[in-house]
Amino acid sequence: MPKFIVNITDIAQTPTDCQGVGCFVVDSSFPKADIQRFASQADGALLLVKGEGAVACCNQLELDGVLLDLSTDDTPVKSLKSAQKSLGKDKICGVISRNRRHEAMLLSECEPDFLCFKIWSAGEEGLKELVAWYNELFLIQSAVFVCDEKADFKSYATDNIIIDDKIYKNFCCQK
Repeated sequence: MPKFIVNITDIAQTPTDCQGVGCFVVDSSFPKADIQRFASQADGALLLVKGEGAVACCNQLELDGVLLDLSTDDTPVKSLKSAQKSLGKDKICGVISRNRRHEAMLLSECEPDFLCFKIWSAGEEGLKELVAWYNELFLIQSAVFVCDEKADFKSYATDNIIIDDKIYKNFCCQK
């Protein structure tokens, strides 16, 4: 069963709104004081940062790691290696790859903590096939980042599902 990573879209939300979540992602553009407050209320959950300057923000605020979106990067392997060097070995480094096999293989050779694919409701069968192929060949954990609330994220054979806080509340917290 996949684990949920909740992408925080509104930093004013507190982690208690999604109890049982082991990891949150916040954007580096949020005010640093709000990120620190959120981290202090995360109740033992991991806190990753994404966005421009994520590595510097992670190191400055002593967060658990980063989620790097390299899906539009022309030199993703170089960018990943640079980020890993700046983070050091004790930080988590997740990577969002283009939804292509070749780039997934190249990035996995750099040994990130997990490799993530963006998913939408359009073209889901091809994406499910890509994620299944990846999981068969690689030991690096996989994740899917839900970019469309209509995507059938529950049907993906993956280790982690990254989902916006609002979608998480709608699908998982109201039982």
